[in-house]
Amino acid sequence: MIELYAISDDPAPPDPPLRAVPCGRLTALCGPASEGAVTAETLWRHEEIVEGLMETRNVLPVRFGTVLEDERAAARAVSGRDAQLTASLDRVRGAVELAVRAQPREPSRDAPGRWGTGRDYIAAKRRRTAEIRMVRESLATAARDSVVQTESEHLRAAYLVDRDAVDDFARLVRRVQRAHPGLDVLCTGPWPPYSFAEAGEPA
Repeated sequence: MIELYAISDDPAPPDPPLRAVPCGRLTALCGPASEGAVTAETLWRHEEIVEGLMETRNVLPVRFGTVLEDERAAARAVSGRDAQLTASLDRVRGAVELAVRAQPREPSRDAPGRWGTGRDYIAAKRRRTAEIRMVRESLATAARDSVVQTESEHLRAAYLVDRDAVDDFARLVRRVQRAHPGLDVLCTGPWPPYSFAEAGEPA
């Protein structure tokens, strides 16, 4: 059994024990499948491998646990979806994923009946929701694409950012944090662009 780590259009062989499996115009980057129970260590090992591949080539990352019988099965799975996977790879080419979370520093201070009236609570909630929207929109201007999960007063988002624009994006996050001192804004990455590649993963 082998595990599929990523898909690329770069046929260069990766460092062992990984292997590059030709799949028409694409290449499946595979390695021995993990054995035994899934642990935090095996998950991080998968992540480290994908990040290492990302440093040397454009990749469409594949989530942990995509296991195939052998290299021929990997070639069939990838070649059978050549057009879709190529389009997905083109979408993330030259870019990385940056994850952003934003939330109020003290989300419960305006609770009605304790710190103020119901009207105060609603007004504060609206202010925080407006701030989250401004944060989301400000960061989107510096990204190629975004996948956003908002829950009124909270933001969880992934931004697809050109590799050479990562430092600029980080500086923008710091400016946004200074402009909204009532929020905690956290940016992590760069990561492989999982949030923008899921539609392209082999079944």
